[in-house]
Amino acid sequence: MKVALEVVAVFFVVTILATVALRVRKLRRDEMRALSKPVERRLMAPPPSPYAPSKGFRLLDSEGAPLNRPPVERPRLDPARHYVFNELSSPNDEVVNSSLRHNDDWFLSRSSNRSTLSIVLRRLVAFVLVALVIAILATYYVNHHGAKTKHHNTTTPTTLSVTTTTLPELRVTSASGDEAIYEVSATRYRVTVTATGGSTSAVYEEGSSNSLDWQGTVEPGHDESLVVSGNARITLGTPANASVVVSGRSVVLPSPLPSTLALVFRPSTNTTN
Repeated sequence: MKVALEVVAVFFVVTILATVALRVRKLRRDEMRALSKPVERRLMAPPPSPYAPSKGFRLLDSEGAPLNRPPVERPRLDPARHYVFNELSSPNDEVVNSSLRHNDDWFLSRSSNRSTLSIVLRRLVAFVLVALVIAILATYYVNHHGAKTKHHNTTTPTTLSVTTTTLPELRVTSASGDEAIYEVSATRYRVTVTATGGSTSAVYEEGSSNSLDWQGTVEPGHDESLVVSGNARITLGTPANASVVVSGRSVVLPSPLPSTLALVFRPSTNTTN
């Protein structure tokens, strides 16, 4: 719909510009004709005479008395002759040239009229220009919007299937008091402690001498993750508020839970690096 409105707007703008251009061209042509029109000499005022005007004169007879001039009579038609006042003339009548029967204004008015061929050619040129503009706009619309439609039609949405592999849980191998022992399948692994129900303290110890790696409090909604090697000991101050994951495997805590729980992780004897 928007493209159709744009095409209509462009068509109207082109039409208005063409009309204005033709109107300006006509006004300029009329102005040039007015400038090139011959000047009527009889309408021009003659230049002033270089001589002083005379005082006039009178006709006198031989005795010096004023001479009376006879009155001038108007020409009259001969009543004995037959006259025909029309444009048709007989072969015996004298043919009067058209240049003697019409003045310059008549010839200019006749020459300013456009011929039928000129009017038809002008209208044909204007029609061809308008059709060309419409064809260009239609081609642009088909090429761009048609390509977009084809692109949308040929595009097939692909659904990515994500396969999630659930690792088995890590269960207690043996338990004694507040200590639970687990066997892991790697000598280097990551232990993550997450505070779920509330805050809990955690102590990360590593190696046979239980060297301290990290000690602190894990706030609710947060976790603490460390990579350890060999034997590791993770002490939880509040095990009921914590969940433990080892290399993606959930650790099953012993039941019942003591107030303080020490999780001991040992690599199995058949573990390969």
